[in-house]
Amino acid sequence: MTTKRGLQFLLTFSLLLAAALPVRAHGSTSIQLPIDTPAEAHAAVIANGTPFGDFVLLDDALIGASQYYEVKGEPGSSATWIVTYTYGWGDCQAGCISRHTFAYQVDPVSGVAAFDSQQGDALPADAPEGLLMLEALNGAAGGIMPITDVEPVPSGQPGSDETDWAILYEDWYNDFIATLEPCASDVDPADPTVMTCLLPDGSVAGPMPVFAPAPGPGPWPVDGGEGDGGDGWVHELPKIILAVLLAWVGGAALVGWRKSRANS
Repeated sequence: MTTKRGLQFLLTFSLLLAAALPVRAHGSTSIQLPIDTPAEAHAAVIANGTPFGDFVLLDDALIGASQYYEVKGEPGSSATWIVTYTYGWGDCQAGCISRHTFAYQVDPVSGVAAFDSQQGDALPADAPEGLLMLEALNGAAGGIMPITDVEPVPSGQPGSDETDWAILYEDWYNDFIATLEPCASDVDPADPTVMTCLLPDGSVAGPMPVFAPAPGPGPWPVDGGEGDGGDGWVHELPKIILAVLLAWVGGAALVGWRKSRANS
């Protein structure tokens, strides 16, 4: 009888003690608070849904690891814990040639883990998918883009799905300019036989692609310059292409109609 009462007392005491200790629950993971050890700080980051479950704590005996974490903090202090996760690749037995790190701050009182920063080499394509997504989203969890990366539509201006041909054309033109080699020092820009190249002032010498005489630096008007009449070829390009297509279709239809009249 005494033994039974003793067991009941121990059980009651254990339950009361457990209830007195703060615990933060996150999904199926419970974190004992306050955070007092590197392992607890790591557990708080994992409870945030981060993909670092296979990472191991770095110590002097750890050699050749490619996935490890380091923790900075003072047990019993109210200072924030810093947990840094490193993913390495390329001859990791000798210390890894390339590395990428993710850093988190963990509040010792609340157990809240917040993404701090990332740095290092870009992750390789064969890195774990969770790390690649974390890198692409700059630490945002659950596939949610940070709100700072979303550019809002200006107030009073409805969004538009229309294609901005001028911007597309400018992008294409800039890409074309980037492929050109510098002109020779003695090149004559007026020579019609010169190969297309880039002069020191940024202008283009030599033949240009179809519909590419207007934008960019050089002797052509830029951004609706003087005598350009508005926005120039950049903005008139879609109209020109449409007019040519309509003329071609109309001509083909007229020829077909005349042939049908001649055969009837």
